[in-house]
Amino acid sequence: MKKNKYRYTLRLAIDKSIYNYEKKQDLIDFVKKSKVSDVAFFINQEELSDSHITLKKAQELITEIDTISQPLKEMNVTISLNPWTTMNHSDRGLGIRSELDIKPMVSYQGVLSTSMACPGYVGWMEYISDVYAIYASIKPHELWLEDDFRHYKNAPFELGCFCEDHMKKYNAIAHSDLTREEFIKKMFTGEKNKYRDAYLQVARDEILKAASMIEEKVHKVSPNTSMGLMSSWPEIHALENRDWHKLLEVLSGPNTPAVSRPHLPAYNEVSTLQYARDFEKYTVATRTLIGNKHKIYPELENYMYSQYAKSNRFTQFQLETSSSVRADGLLMNLFSMMGVGIDKTYKYDELLAQSKEFADFMYQNGISIEDRDGIIIPMTQKVAKYKIGDGTLHGLMASQTQWLELLAIFGFATRPLDYTDQKFVNETIALTGNFLNTLSNAQITEMIQDNFVLLDGDALIILDNRNLLNLINADSIEVIQPRTGKQVYEQFDGLTLSGVKDSRITLQTHVGAYVKVHYLSDMPKESNAYNRYNELVGPATVANDKFYIMPVGEHEKYGWEGEYIDFREKDLKKCLNVSYLVDMYNCKAIFSGRKIIVSNWSMDTTDGINFKLDKPVSKISITYRDGSKVKNQIIDVSSHNNIYHADFKVPGLAVVYVECLE
Repeated sequence: MKKNKYRYTLRLAIDKSIYNYEKKQDLIDFVKKSKVSDVAFFINQEELSDSHITLKKAQELITEIDTISQPLKEMNVTISLNPWTTMNHSDRGLGIRSELDIKPMVSYQGVLSTSMACPGYVGWMEYISDVYAIYASIKPHELWLEDDFRHYKNAPFELGCFCEDHMKKYNAIAHSDLTREEFIKKMFTGEKNKYRDAYLQVARDEILKAASMIEEKVHKVSPNTSMGLMSSWPEIHALENRDWHKLLEVLSGPNTPAVSRPHLPAYNEVSTLQYARDFEKYTVATRTLIGNKHKIYPELENYMYSQYAKSNRFTQFQLETSSSVRADGLLMNLFSMMGVGIDKTYKYDELLAQSKEFADFMYQNGISIEDRDGIIIPMTQKVAKYKIGDGTLHGLMASQTQWLELLAIFGFATRPLDYTDQKFVNETIALTGNFLNTLSNAQITEMIQDNFVLLDGDALIILDNRNLLNLINADSIEVIQPRTGKQVYEQFDGLTLSGVKDSRITLQTHVGAYVKVHYLSDMPKESNAYNRYNELVGPATVANDKFYIMPVGEHEKYGWEGEYIDFREKDLKKCLNVSYLVDMYNCKAIFSGRKIIVSNWSMDTTDGINFKLDKPVSKISITYRDGSKVKNQIIDVSSHNNIYHADFKVPGLAVVYVECLE
C-alpha cells in the first residue's frame, strides 16, 4: 500500500495585465475547495506566446509568477512551472529573434520553420538551458519540459530536423552522400536500414544532450527542484528513438527523480468507447515504457476549456480511471490559457473535491502495471527502427497495442510489458506484427514454442518474411486486401456464440488485410473466410493448445474496428485460459491475485459483477465512490466452473475496487 495521497496539480495561465484582486481570490478559493496541492504556472503559452523569448523577458515573467504565487505558498501549496516552449510546437506567425543564437528546424519535406528550433544546434541547447536556469531561480517544486521537446512537430510540418548540418551528420554515419530527398526515400522504405539508423541515433543523442544541459543548470540553481517530462504518442516518440529510461535518468538530480506526464487522449469529449481504446494505446503504453521508477501525472486537458468541450462527468471519469495506471496524480489544464483565470461556473472545484477521497483510496490500494496478472502484451521503444516502411512518414509509425486495446475492452486480464529480452515459459502472450519484427528468429521461435501465443495477420506476414511459418504448421500465406471482393466475412461454422449459430465478422471493411494461410495439415478451425456468394476462400481463425490465430491485419485508418464485436470476444474467451469479466460489455478489469479493478467505460449500468478466476471465492469486498464518500460492501457470490457472479450493479462511467475473499 502506498502512503502518499493522489495529487492534483492545476496548470494555470495568468496575464498580469488583467490579474486583479477578484481573480486572485477566485484562485485561492478554487485551490481550497478543490483540494489542489500544486499549481503549475504556464510561461509564454499558447495565444500569449512570444516564441523564443530573451533571457531578460524570462526573468520578468518569472518574477511576476513568483509574486503572484506568494498567497498560495502561504497555504502550503507547492508552486511548479510549465514553460510552454522548448523547441516550439509549431509555426504561428512569429520568427526567431535575431539576437538569439537559434537555428530553425527543417522538415523532412524541406520546409524551413519560422520559429521551431533545430534540436541539434548547440546555440539552442545553451539558450534553453540558460532560460530554464532562470526559471529555476524561484525554486519551483517541479519544472516541466513541454511535449514540444521532440523532433516530431504538429502537422503539417511533422518530422525534423533535416537542415544542412543534420544532413552532414546523417550522411557521415551512413557513409553516404545523399540529398535530403534521396535520404528520406531510403529512410522511409523497407525494413531496418543504415539511413534510418543514422537518423535515430542522432535524434536520440541530441535529445539526451539537451536534457543533460538543462538538468545540470537547473539543479545547480535549485537542487531540490524535480524536472518533469511531458510526452505525446508512443509512436511519435519511437520515431525519434526515445530512450524513456535514459532520458528520465538524465533529467533526474541526486535527490530529485524526474517525473513524467503521459498523454490522456481526449482533449475534447469523445465517445467513451473510443476513449477506452485510446487510453490503452497512449496512456497505458506510455506508462509501460516509462517503467515504475518515476512518478506519473497524466495530462487532463479540456481544450478549448468549457463544458462545451467536455462534460464534467467525462472529466471525472478521466480522473478516476487514471487509477488504471496507478497514477500519482493529474496535471489538469482546465481553464483558458489566455490568462483569464478561474471560471467558477464550470464547478470543477466541486468535481475534484467529490473524487478526492476515492482517488486517494485507489492510489493507495491500486494495482501497478508491473503487478498485473493476465495476458502479456510486450512492446518496445525501438519499434520504429524495425518497422517495414512503405516510403511515407506515417508508414514508420508503428503501433504495438492492437491486442492490448481489443483484449482490455473485452474484459480480459492484460499485462502490458516493456520488453527487454525477458524469457517466458507457459505464459499467454499476444504478439503484434510490429513487435514481432523487432525480435531475432531465435527469440521468435522460443517465444512461440514455449508459450500460448495470440497472432494477428501482421504477425503472420513477419513469420513468412522470416521463413518461420513452420512454427504454426504452415508453409505459405496469401495477403488479400479488404474491399477487393475476394473475401467479405469470416463465419464461425457450427459454433454458437452469444446465442447465435454460424455468426459472422466482417473481412471487408474496418479491418486490414486477410492473411490466407496454407497449413500443412488439418488445423482446428474456429472460422472460415467466405466471399459474397458464400463460397469458401480459406481458413480464418485457427486455435489449438499452442496458439490463437486471428489472420487480420491492421487497417491504416480503422485499425481493428471490425473486430470489436461480441462474437470475437466470446470465441477468445472460449479458447483462452485466463481471467476475464463475463457478460459485462465495455467493462475493463485489472487482475492481481485476489484484487480486481473493474471500470465501466460505457453509459450502461451492468447487471452485476461477473468474472472468471481460478481461485476459490465465497464473497467479494467492493469499494466504490458514492457522492464524495468512499463506501464498502461485502457481497456473497454464486459460482459455476470458476465463473463468479455478485449482485452489484456497476453504473456507467464508474470504477470499483474488488477484493475476492475465500
